[in-house]
Amino acid sequence: MSPPRSRLSVTLDTEQPADRSIWGRAAQVIPGMHEPSATLPLDDTGHATISAPHAYLLSYRLIDLRAGDRLLELGSGTGYGAALGAQIVGPTGRVITIEIDAALSARARDLLSPLANVRALHGDATHATAFFGQCNKIVVAFAVKELPKEWLDALLPGAILVAPVGTTAQHLLRAARTWDGRLDVTRHGAVRYVPNRSTA
Repeated sequence: MSPPRSRLSVTLDTEQPADRSIWGRAAQVIPGMHEPSATLPLDDTGHATISAPHAYLLSYRLIDLRAGDRLLELGSGTGYGAALGAQIVGPTGRVITIEIDAALSARARDLLSPLANVRALHGDATHATAFFGQCNKIVVAFAVKELPKEWLDALLPGAILVAPVGTTAQHLLRAARTWDGRLDVTRHGAVRYVPNRSTA
């Protein structure tokens, strides 16, 4: 008997429901995705968690992630977001994911190793602008106090970045570089992410 569909309802400010086909891909990555999840720590400090897997779907919808895209994920955790992203971009797309914690990065690299279109790296994702030129969609999985200027300056025409921004109160911000070079930044609802762990 197949599991029931998600009881969670992910919506944007436009009140349009999330693409249900993406939910199907999520269920393929982690069985039981249809169940609401509690916050689960990935390390002893609680600085890295699996708290809301559906948040990836919200971010992926905001960047309009689709087959053939080149996705950069800043903050891998153990690789769930990259695995889901790989399912969406398919064999013609690719995913680069970067994790600051050495143990989590090693775990993600091991778990993601069967996926030919994923490259898992260890490093400080805050300073990963060298990869921005290789990717047209960028998702940040940790909260920053404000969108770093270096990120915005590195966005190529046609590229879209989504990141949680704020300290006590956080919101998802979507930054898109238009083909004529303009930068459009919009806000998309309240969220709660772990803070940036970079000390640089």
